Amino acid sequence: MRAHFILTSAFVVGIANGATLAHRYSFDTDTTDSVGGNTGILEGGSTVSSGKLSLTGLGASTAANRMTFTNPVDIGGNFGTTGVTIESWYTDGGTGTWGKLFQFGNNAAGQELAFTFTRGNGQQTGVDRDGAKLFGEQITQNAQHHLAITVSPDGNLNTWIDGNQKLTDVDTNDLSSINTTFEAIGATSWGDPGMNGSVDEFRIWSGELSAAEVGTNFASGPNSLVPEPSGILLTLAGGLLFLRRRRA
Repeated sequence: MRAHFILTSAFVVGIANGATLAHRYSFDTDTTDSVGGNTGILEGGSTVSSGKLSLTGLGASTAANRMTFTNPVDIGGNFGTTGVTIESWYTDGGTGTWGKLFQFGNNAAGQELAFTFTRGNGQQTGVDRDGAKLFGEQITQNAQHHLAITVSPDGNLNTWIDGNQKLTDVDTNDLSSINTTFEAIGATSWGDPGMNGSVDEFRIWSGELSAAEVGTNFASGPNSLVPEPSGILLTLAGGLLFLRRRRA
């Protein structure tokens, strides 16, 4: 019985160390952050309709259609010691070259985290993190895709599209270098065109989702959320307490 309790406790600790959801935007009727309370702000012609953040490519750079945030997300300050996962279900409806799904940070290499639909050098999709990290292909337009980007505190970068890994253990600089100069979905502080498309779900996790967790989330879809580690921990703790009472 004692050995069983030790194994179960170890399992609980392992779950408790997983990624925790920090912000969630589902765009059901508005820009509410249902987890972190950091309400989004619609600017530049962006709207929420039919359960999506709708962006029509209006404008460019910081004046493009976009959703900003009531309070700084502060990727470097709030997630620099835990790591971060950016997860989204999005549709690129034909965003202009260099246009991005989101940007956190500024224009300097090493101080940014962004996702570019189509770059000018070879029309490739990629992540902007300590410079351009390219996929070697352009992800298809006019179709919904699931994106997950993880960055560890020391800058180890991994990226998945629809459960398929596109970037694996790419070395970048420390996550804490990302600042709050510009933070938005749909626009950037570069001279890029605004995003043309829609976002069904946008999540920010404290910590790094594993490849298996990314695959599970992709299969579950944007409207489902696998129970967070804290919830599972409480369930297991209750189960252990029940067992102890029965044994008594």
